[in-house]
Amino acid sequence: MVRSARTGVVVLNYGEPHDTFGCLDSLEQSDDLDLDIVVVDNGPESDEHDRLRAGVGRRAEVVATGENLGYAGGNNLGITRLLERGVTFVWLLNPDTRVEPTTLPRLLRLMDRRPECGVVGPRLVLPGSPARVWYDGGVVDLERWGATRHRAQGKLESEARRPVPRVTDYVTGAALLTRAATLEQVGLLPERYFLYYEETEWCLRARRLGWACVVQSRARMTHLKRSGIGIPEPYHVYYMTRNRYFFARDCLGLDPEQALADLDARLLARWRARVTRDAPAWLPAYDDLVARAKADARAGRDGRNDDITDYQRADRSESAPGDGGRGGWWGRR
Repeated sequence: MVRSARTGVVVLNYGEPHDTFGCLDSLEQSDDLDLDIVVVDNGPESDEHDRLRAGVGRRAEVVATGENLGYAGGNNLGITRLLERGVTFVWLLNPDTRVEPTTLPRLLRLMDRRPECGVVGPRLVLPGSPARVWYDGGVVDLERWGATRHRAQGKLESEARRPVPRVTDYVTGAALLTRAATLEQVGLLPERYFLYYEETEWCLRARRLGWACVVQSRARMTHLKRSGIGIPEPYHVYYMTRNRYFFARDCLGLDPEQALADLDARLLARWRARVTRDAPAWLPAYDDLVARAKADARAGRDGRNDDITDYQRADRSESAPGDGGRGGWWGRR
């Protein structure tokens, strides 16, 4: 009988596979290579899919979805295959993350020492010297009707908290390690969101069932953060707005209109100011897109919405900051 790998890894690819290759290269340098890796190609068949298969080779299994299933749907396909193969842990990784040799061993040592811990994540830093923190634990702010934030985001790593394990509200889906036993009890990631808030709700579900969520800051990774920089992409505006309503109402039992008001006063206002300054021709479409997202939330329209392509950013052919076309629809965190 062939022994199952201890850790199953899911890397979710969408479109151009360059980042996925870099993620796999970094995994090959890990001090723990007891791995079973599944690369989920989360989109329709294309020339890029052929390049992905050729570049991955025998390093991992490549599974094609045939369509964009969203962040949760794509990851759930990989998770299901790994659970069927009997892995003990499942590690979800964005392709634009880079693992350090000690990352996985430090996460697994914490799991071994703390059997109540069902979910653990590393500290993620942005590339550059000196490094700045992108994630060092997550907060769900109930006083702000479910607003979420990353601890220490933007701080120099040298100014962040001492790197010790800490309980956290949620672990970012960019690098989330969980037990197979936790997945079997909690279930798969919720697919109704399509993009954003899936891992946050899932972590809250795990905590309600008695599992601890922990950030192990001594385990460290780099997040290249291809998306979410500069002027917001249409998919980012739509799903962050619509799903905040669902998250507040259905997961937290809070007033979803208050959640939208908080979003208006903070994130959406910042985005609108940025659009006004850097892409004013897109402003009417931006306002309409926000209104569309709110209307769809109130009407209960969940899942994927392909109509967002009608709100193409007006500056796309210019040099305004954005995600370079890589952030796409697959759901980078």
